[in-house]
Amino acid sequence: MSHISRLKIKNYRGIKELSHEFGDEKFIVLIGRGDSGKSTILSAINAALSPSWNLSFSDLDFYNQDTSQPIEIELTIKELPSDLLKESKFGFFLQNDLDEDCKPGEEQIILKLTVDKTLEPRWVVKARPETNNEDKPISGSDRALFAVNFISDYTDHQFAYNRQSPLYALTKANLTDSNTIEHIKAELIRAMAASVDGEKLTPLNAPLESLKQTASMLGLNVSDLCAHIDIKENPYTGNSIALHDDKLPYRLHGKGSKRLMSIAIQTELTKHGGIVLVDELEQGLEPDRIVTLTRILKDTKSGQVFITTHNADVVSECECHNLFVRHKDSSILLNVPESLYACRRYNPNVFFARKVILCEGDTEQGFLRAVDNWLWADNRLNFSSQGVVLANVGGGANMYIYALRLHELGYGVCVFADDDQSQQHKTHKENCFKKGIKLFLCNEGNCLEQQLLNDLSWNGVAKLIQCGQTNFPKTHVIPSDNMKAQMEKCTNNEQEQALRNDIASRAKTDKWFKHIPGGEFLGSIFIEVYDEIKDEACMKQNIDSLLKWCGITE
Repeated sequence: MSHISRLKIKNYRGIKELSHEFGDEKFIVLIGRGDSGKSTILSAINAALSPSWNLSFSDLDFYNQDTSQPIEIELTIKELPSDLLKESKFGFFLQNDLDEDCKPGEEQIILKLTVDKTLEPRWVVKARPETNNEDKPISGSDRALFAVNFISDYTDHQFAYNRQSPLYALTKANLTDSNTIEHIKAELIRAMAASVDGEKLTPLNAPLESLKQTASMLGLNVSDLCAHIDIKENPYTGNSIALHDDKLPYRLHGKGSKRLMSIAIQTELTKHGGIVLVDELEQGLEPDRIVTLTRILKDTKSGQVFITTHNADVVSECECHNLFVRHKDSSILLNVPESLYACRRYNPNVFFARKVILCEGDTEQGFLRAVDNWLWADNRLNFSSQGVVLANVGGGANMYIYALRLHELGYGVCVFADDDQSQQHKTHKENCFKKGIKLFLCNEGNCLEQQLLNDLSWNGVAKLIQCGQTNFPKTHVIPSDNMKAQMEKCTNNEQEQALRNDIASRAKTDKWFKHIPGGEFLGSIFIEVYDEIKDEACMKQNIDSLLKWCGITE
C-alpha cells in the first residue's frame, strides 16, 4: 500500500534541484516539453527504491557531470510495509509528529539515496531531526518491500520469474509460502536433466487468472497464460521460468502486446501496494488502448502509479489533480488547476508546448496555420520547431482566462484575437497586461476579416473577393463579379474605404470565413501581398511581432 508523498532530487542527470509534495495522490502524470526531465524523475524514484545492491552510476549521472556535488534523492513514503515498522527495523525512524495520534497507514519515513564522487550508492532511512540517532542503512531486501517496477522500452525481463521482475513480486504476494518460488526453481533444476514436469510449475500460475482478466480489460486477447520453461535462457537463472501464452514465451510477442502485458502485471501488483513507473505510456499502443489504460490506471486505489506522456488522449482522460507540469530547469512541479478543465479536454496539446498562441476561434487558427505553412516553405522554420502550439479556445473570454492560468503554470503564452468586443473584455485584457502577457489584437471594434480588409493593398482586396471557397465546409454567396465591378468604379480613397467597409460587413454578417479553411484562405492572401501592405498596418505589425515573440525572427 506504500506511496510517495514527497520527492526531492538534487544533482541528478538534468535536474539541479527539484522538490514536490504529492500528498495522497495515487496517479501522477508528468507532462511537459520533451527533454524537460520527466523520465529523469522516474529514474530517480526507481534508483532510490531499487532492491539491487550493485546499482551502477557514472559521471554522466551527475548534474553537469560535476561529481563534487553528490546526487541526493529523498522520498517521503507513507503506508509502509508492516515489516519495516518493527522497532528492529525503522520503527524509531518515523517522521510523524509525536504530539499527534498516528493512524495506521499514516506512518512515514524518509528514504535517501546518496551517490558521491566514489560512485558508490548509499541508501539510508533518515533519523528524526531532534534525535541523536544516525541515519540507518536500508538493505536491498527491505527496499524490495516497496515493490517498485519501472516500465520503459525494455520489458522482456518482466515476463521471467527472476528476483527483479514484477511477475516475481506479484506471484510471491499471492503465495502463502514466500519461499515457494525458490523451492520450485531448485526442484526444477534438479529434474531438468531428465524431463520438465509441468506440475512443478503449477503454484506459479496462482495469480495468472486475475492477470488474464486485467489483460483482457486492456484489450489483450490471451488464451492460456502459464509459467513455463523458456529454452533460450540459462536454466540456472530465474529467467529460465517465464510467462507463456499458449506455449509461446511472451517475450516473443509484439512490442505493443508486451508493453500492455507488462502494464497488466504492474496493475495487478498495485493491488498489493506496489509503486509502478511507466515511461511514455502510449508507446506502441493504439489510441483506444491508450484511453482504456489511462482510465484503469487513474482509478488506482492502492499502491501508486507515476507515468510520463506526450499523448493528448492521456491528458484528456486524466483529471486535473493527476497532471503535474515539468519545465526544464524548474525546481518545482506545477499541478494543473481545475480552471483549465475545458482547456485540458479540448486543447490538451498546449501542455506539451514551450509557448502557446491562444487563438480566439477558427478563423484566427486558420490564419496562423497559413502563416505557419509560409514559414516552412520559405525558411524551413515553423511554430513547432520553436516549441510553439496553436490552441483554438472557441471564442468568448476564454483566450484571456486561459492565458492567465497557463502563464501561472510557467508557459510562455500570447493571445491572437479580434477586438470587436473590446469593452466587454476590458478587465480580462488589463489583467493580462499586468502579467506581461502579449496580446496581438485587431484594432478596437474590428474582427479579423474587417482588420484584414482595412490593411490589405487594393490588389489584395481584389484577390480576396475572388475566393474559390476551396475546402470550405459550407459555400456562401460571395458576389465577386459585382464587387469587382464596384472596385473598378472607385476613383478615390474615400470610395475605396467605403467599399472595403461594405465587403467587411458582408463577410462578418454572412460568416464567409468563420472556419479554419476560411482563415487559411485569408492568411494565404495576406502572405501573397505581404510586401504591398503598409508597415504601420495593424495586421502586419501583429504578425511581425508575433514571429519575434516565437523566436522565429529577430
